[in-house]
Order: sequence, then C-alpha cells, then structure tokens
Amino acid sequence: MKFYRSLHANQHQLTSTTSENRYPELFDEARKALVGHVAVGTKILSYGCSTGEECFSLRRYFPNSRIIGVDINKSNLRIAQSNNDDPNIEFFSSNETNIKTLGPYHAIFCLSVLCRWEDTKLLQNCANVYPFSKYEASIAFLASQIVEGGLLIIYNSNFRFEDTRVFGEFEIIDTPSVSDSGFVVKFDSFNNRVETLHRPCIYRKKYQ
Repeated sequence: MKFYRSLHANQHQLTSTTSENRYPELFDEARKALVGHVAVGTKILSYGCSTGEECFSLRRYFPNSRIIGVDINKSNLRIAQSNNDDPNIEFFSSNETNIKTLGPYHAIFCLSVLCRWEDTKLLQNCANVYPFSKYEASIAFLASQIVEGGLLIIYNSNFRFEDTRVFGEFEIIDTPSVSDSGFVVKFDSFNNRVETLHRPCIYRKKYQ
C-alpha cells in the first residue's frame, strides 16, 4: 500500500493510496458486465490511476484491451511510466482535453478518487470541503466519454451517482459479489451526510 498527499488545481482526493489488485471482486463484476457489449477494441480509462497499479491489475481482467491511466500528479505518472512494459497501457496527464482526445471508452473506473477522505469522515455537511457541484461536473464529463453499452464504475465516492442529472442516461448493474459502493461516507446533492447503505457501483450507459 502506498500513500501520497498533494494538492493540485481541480483535484478531488488529496491522498493517493494504491496497491495491486485492490478491488478484485469489483474488477471481475465489471469484466462480466462488459461481456457481449463490446465487439472489438475495448478501451478502458483509469481515472486517477496514481502510480499505475490499477492499470496493471485491470490487464488481468481485460487482457485484450487498451488501458489508459490518467492522473493529475506528475510524480505519480513518472512512477507509473517507469514500471510499465505493456505497449497497450498508456499514462497521461489528467485533463479534459487528453481524456476526450483519447476516448471514447467502453469502461471508466473511478475508484477512491471522487472524494475527500479522510477530510469528510466526521462532517455532517461537506460543502466547504468537497461540494457536490465539483463531483457532478466531473462525473458528467466522464459520463459523456462513455460509449452506449459502456460502463461507469464508481467506488468510494462521497456522493451517489443516482443524484446527478446524468444518471438518467444509465442503468444500474447488479453486482452479487460486491455488497456496497465503498466505506467512504456519502452525502446528498445538498452536501448533507447520508447514513443509509449505498450499494450500486457499476452503471451501464443506455442504448439509444
């Protein structure tokens, strides 16, 4: 497990924590959910890839995919690139221009990145630390970069995707082996703490 703490413009989570195969059940549920929905050339985005372990782990579940990792931290990217010997795994600076140019994607993984942890751990209202508007703006952009039938995977987020305006473009995918959407506390669209269990973590973009 690796820990980094930093602050960059437009950053979400300030602590970068990563390890190999960190969410095996979630990765496998995503793998199963994509079966039959991609003809050829699967492209996957790891949003907030840190030092690359998530991308390297995804290779086990998506062996024939092009995997793109983006991160806002240049030091993280240098480490990821130095450890990479896979020509179909690439790392780039995280910004809308790069993400849009490299897309669209069949799956976007947002794992432990759309949050401020542990900064929000004890808060009843998170507006002054990590407002819903910041989350919604980012998730709406990412949702626009997913192909029809593609997946948006969100885990350990401070907010519920169902509360966003773009949720209507998606449907919830059942995940039998994943019982919740992570341990990070949840807040509603008014930034108020929510105590009820939240389970959904994989969403499919509807076919039009």
